Amino acid sequence: MKTIINLKTLISFLLLTLVVIGVSKAQTNELVVMDSQYAQKQDVLNRLPSNNHFLEINGEDNPWKSIREYVQQNSSIQTIHLFVNATYNAFELGGITYDGQQVEQEFEFSMLEGLYQGTNFQLLVYDCNLGSNPEGLALLKQISERSYFNIGVPTNCSSVLESSLDFDHTTMNQPINSSILK
Repeated sequence: MKTIINLKTLISFLLLTLVVIGVSKAQTNELVVMDSQYAQKQDVLNRLPSNNHFLEINGEDNPWKSIREYVQQNSSIQTIHLFVNATYNAFELGGITYDGQQVEQEFEFSMLEGLYQGTNFQLLVYDCNLGSNPEGLALLKQISERSYFNIGVPTNCSSVLESSLDFDHTTMNQPINSSILK
């Protein structure tokens, strides 16, 4: 029995296959969130994979509301990579300094908890200050308790751009992804 393939059908099949491959490669479960004033912004942007979701926080809206809305619209997201300027017990996001007091006042954290569907979101904080001291770790634990995020942070690093960056502390003792930077 001879099979005759119509050229038009073959081309349509190949185009559909390419579209499906392109869509599957473009979809990712990771979101990069970066404060617009992040000091190492260009260095990080140069190293990010091209197929990741990206959200820049600039202070126009509540930063955590922007993150929540983005995650709601992109249900495949499971890991959030957060790039912010930080000190030993606070960080800046969207023009707001998040310290213990500000975290207590941030009502959007409870809204983020509402996204929980049986798997905790991973929030990886790219900073060498917060994880290196008890005050910073306490701040991250406070955010974790209010948002239900499993927050990972490096406890011993000199630069978030290191290829060996290790998120060796988590707030919920769950496994976490590795650095998104190449």
